[in-house]
Amino acid sequence: MAGANGGANGGGERVRTYRGNLASMVFLALLCAVFGALFAFFGLVLVIGAGAPAAVAIPFCAVALGLFVLTFCVVRGVTVVDDGGITIRWLRTRRLAWPDLLAVELEHNAPASAERKRPVMGVVVYHRDGRRLTLPNVIDTRGLVAHREAQAIREVWERRRGADWTPRPEVATAARAKADAAERTENSLVEAMGASWVAVRVLVGCVLVAAVVVLATGNADAVPDIPGGVFAGVFAAVALAPVAVALAGMARRRRGGGGGDGREGDEAPPR
Repeated sequence: MAGANGGANGGGERVRTYRGNLASMVFLALLCAVFGALFAFFGLVLVIGAGAPAAVAIPFCAVALGLFVLTFCVVRGVTVVDDGGITIRWLRTRRLAWPDLLAVELEHNAPASAERKRPVMGVVVYHRDGRRLTLPNVIDTRGLVAHREAQAIREVWERRRGADWTPRPEVATAARAKADAAERTENSLVEAMGASWVAVRVLVGCVLVAAVVVLATGNADAVPDIPGGVFAGVFAAVALAPVAVALAGMARRRRGGGGGDGREGDEAPPR
């Protein structure tokens, strides 16, 4: 999903830009847009076609909006590295000056790993204010090796952070702990969304097979007239149930105090 190219800006500073692969960006954008439209459609079917209260459409519209926002981010995402710092363009644009960074590290990228069904590494930076920021498109691909890019970015950081830069290990440690907890949450949601996608495909496949069988046997008149709201409700239940279960599990772990202290049977991602 990533490509890198070097160049120079008008001031002669070295610039390295990481953009997503065009084919992958188009595919992901279309996938998010299609599913966003489907959720919006089924939400409207429940309200208009089945006469459900308008509040029923809110979760559908919220999911659709989230998918449309994700489409925007996928298309817009880019990382620019130069002698002045790092520019991250995702939902919004952030400029990170080299002296404000505490570390540049290589870590496991959960969403990319789930998408490609194999471990994928990416580059992250730790900011002085305690945030961990993932650099868009700086991940393992056929044309890009993340550990080499991490080393290249780290060398620029070490050269440009200034002589008065001082390490703050307590901030970096707190940021890593917070990031580990966030990664566990992200992993749960990624796995739940993967299960939702599989369940939706199975449901659509069953409906198509049933339709083909009915048409082939000429028994279309024997099929009961099922309201559109029932179809929409079944689709919603199948699509949202895994995500709801994952969210309930995370809430239960937080109530039990097990939200962010350690990994259960899982190793920390490589640094």
